[in-house]
Amino acid sequence: IETTLNNEANAEELIDGLIKHYETVYGKNTVLNEILQNLGRITRILNVSFGTSNPAPALSSNSNLSATGIDVSQSNAEFQPQNSSFDAVLALFSMFQMSYRTIYSLAFKFASWLRPGGLLILGVVSADDIVKDKSLYTRSQEFVEGVQVPFMGNLVKSTLLTESGWKNLLQKAGFQVIKTEHSGAGQEKQIFITARRGDQNPLLGPYPLPLVRRPPYLLSQEAWQPFAERLTRHEFDAVLHAIGANKEVLDVGSGHGELPIRVAKNVGKAYAIEPNADREELIINHGKDSNVHISKGTAEQIPYPDHRFDAVVAMWILPYVDDLEKSLLEMVRVVDPKSQHARIVVVQGAPYNEVVNLINEVCSPIAGREAKTTMTDHQGFLLATACRIFSAHGFGNITLEPVNAYCSFPEEDISVRCQRAADVLTNFWYQGHLKQAEMREAFIPVLTRHFQDREFEVGDQGVVLVATPTLN
Repeated sequence: IETTLNNEANAEELIDGLIKHYETVYGKNTVLNEILQNLGRITRILNVSFGTSNPAPALSSNSNLSATGIDVSQSNAEFQPQNSSFDAVLALFSMFQMSYRTIYSLAFKFASWLRPGGLLILGVVSADDIVKDKSLYTRSQEFVEGVQVPFMGNLVKSTLLTESGWKNLLQKAGFQVIKTEHSGAGQEKQIFITARRGDQNPLLGPYPLPLVRRPPYLLSQEAWQPFAERLTRHEFDAVLHAIGANKEVLDVGSGHGELPIRVAKNVGKAYAIEPNADREELIINHGKDSNVHISKGTAEQIPYPDHRFDAVVAMWILPYVDDLEKSLLEMVRVVDPKSQHARIVVVQGAPYNEVVNLINEVCSPIAGREAKTTMTDHQGFLLATACRIFSAHGFGNITLEPVNAYCSFPEEDISVRCQRAADVLTNFWYQGHLKQAEMREAFIPVLTRHFQDREFEVGDQGVVLVATPTLN
């Protein structure tokens, strides 16, 4: 990248400078202002920008517009709006300093903040126009990360997507691109993308959903244990809150038994089924002082009569079941729909789950090459199937909420950290695979890049699905 600039801005200096000049530089952009003036019946807009800057006079000149502004530093952390509450989200040149991992997750969060039919307006600089060296691009050739790019008088360490990369990402988050316009401010070539959110829930993505499910994984306690030891989980609290009023709770596939033990402590008793003998023994040992009733069984054949419980919980088990639809139907069968607090609670991965996405990037192509079929994991397919089955059988009042979790890798030496993470992530779903060593080796450069952005953690973000009986 040729440039006459020689000053590299750190993040704090960059933001301070942009807040001072952002509105002046971009407020006079005629293409942008025409887009905003033609928004139509838009009343609530979210402006994701630098500091408190207002890059477009059209935002303040419209007396019918209620504009909420957030700093980009809030967009992944403190900002928690009511889902589907905005008519439009505006993000103008405010994400290039982020990692691709963060940009990817933000696309889904933008969709969740919009009402169905709401508009996303992006102002971006395309990698196509700036980075000509294709060797700098990732394998997908859709983005470059960590390149020095001239921006408003500074060299800025940037992540840039190609125009097709932006369109593909927005499609994955459930958007339909309806307009792409090219403009320029000074020497910069800019792209303004207007996209409409579809009716589908972004937490069920990435879209389009696969037509078939990949083969189930084999569950290994030996592989799960090193992963679990590094895991900080927040979904337990969300699940316990969801079943806070329930008295007869069954946990399907209880693992180490943490959830039924906590439920038993809260309400006096709980029920658990676990198909694996080694894990069943763990539940017994962990729950010696708790009133947890443990039965051997599978999700496909729950060993209880119809309508036995007022709640069933299934946390992270759907990738392992042999028959997905039968398992979901069994959960419906054993819940009493006439119970005041009847519900089914399922937890699976969010579309931006880093554990799943890293394994898909590294292991799935190698495994698919050997199996001669796709081995890509799709957590949204599992959740979408649950929504379809539950809705068809009387549990159609469904909510989906994101939850956070992460695996810690505190090793100070980056090479040791990458090796440990490669071992844990490869073994998690591919322990014993013929190409396990190749997968571990392929993980190293990918994890090196990941830890440059998120230094000691790999996210295991989830989605909590709560299905209650449909009102007649």
